[in-house]
Amino acid sequence: MSRSDGRRGVVDIVVEGADLVITPRGWWGFLSLRRRIRVPSAAILSADVSADPTAEVPVRWRSGGTGTLMIRAGFFRGAGTRSWWCYRYGRSAVVIELELSRLQALVVMTDDDQATVEMLRRVNGAALSDH
Repeated sequence: MSRSDGRRGVVDIVVEGADLVITPRGWWGFLSLRRRIRVPSAAILSADVSADPTAEVPVRWRSGGTGTLMIRAGFFRGAGTRSWWCYRYGRSAVVIELELSRLQALVVMTDDDQATVEMLRRVNGAALSDH
């Protein structure tokens, strides 16, 4: 499946039991230094599609991963938050805000960002904000 902007998503997202599991595809696993990220579904505060996630999720420095002029992959820190990214600059992405002490946000590009947000809202029902 291709994204509406002509690019293929870079991660797969599934719900396994009570956990949300994000698996980077291909080289993205290497670039992000993770084969998968697993977080409790109950920790999801919100999920939205963002046209420019770099403006929404603060990042000051990389703490494990890859940051270039074209991509952001892996763990980043900024303004008291820690986030994990699999993202190409200039594209829309899903921003998932979390209520965890070790991780506050996930920013990922999927095949269908809007369908991913709807799936996450169904998983957590009314617990997710509807922006």
